[in-house]
Amino acid sequence: MIATRPLAQNTSWCARLESEGFATLGLPLLAISAVGDKAQQNAVKQKIMNFDQYNAVIFVSQNAVDHTYTWLDQYWPQFPEGIQYFAVGAKTAERAQACLGRGLTDIAIAKNTMTSEELLQHALLLDVKQQKILICRGVGGRGKLAEVLQQRGAIVDYCELYHRQIPATAYSELERAALTENDVISIFSGETLKHLIQLADASSDRHLREKIRTLPLLLPSKRVADDAAAAGFHYCLVSPNASESKMLETLLKEFPEIHS
Repeated sequence: MIATRPLAQNTSWCARLESEGFATLGLPLLAISAVGDKAQQNAVKQKIMNFDQYNAVIFVSQNAVDHTYTWLDQYWPQFPEGIQYFAVGAKTAERAQACLGRGLTDIAIAKNTMTSEELLQHALLLDVKQQKILICRGVGGRGKLAEVLQQRGAIVDYCELYHRQIPATAYSELERAALTENDVISIFSGETLKHLIQLADASSDRHLREKIRTLPLLLPSKRVADDAAAAGFHYCLVSPNASESKMLETLLKEFPEIHS
């Protein structure tokens, strides 16, 4: 099993796979770094300074929570009250609760939503006319949340806090991976899939470029699976969502012999 999560999450994912009998190779295809450009930092600072003006804040990832918390800690010794907080995914919700929960009494975190589409069905986000909503995310993320909320009458801003990049060592590590037909590549996001495609297409090894597209991909949604199929991947295992438990469950259904 090729594990491609960012380094901070990849260790636990590999350990979980190995506990179920899978041999793993850690090959992070996503690196997270805070925005460093002065203009981008100033844009973040403006959103943070105006944080108390928003009715709701949506975190799209654990990284969004962590980077937002770092900025809030600098400029808000006491966090503003009266804001409803939402999170995409259970892990993101847990992280938001841990970072922002202390001292706040009006948190409304959708803990059981794993996708943006599911979050948009939350009762508190159906009637948002004239509400100001801040979406905390990485630079250039999906636009689905903002588009739908704006259609519902909300005033939506982005706070883009970090970049998602291909790790500098990923090219050489992929070349050395010695992939075989028995390998499966786990992909937790559309951005990671894009990086895999970019790496494969940039390889000077024609055999490697072709082999990657024949290997099974473990994917977090039908949307990402559709993108993989369009890019020429032949074998997609589609999880109901991007939680580690559901990804692992999907994997074990396809390869039950691991447990036999």
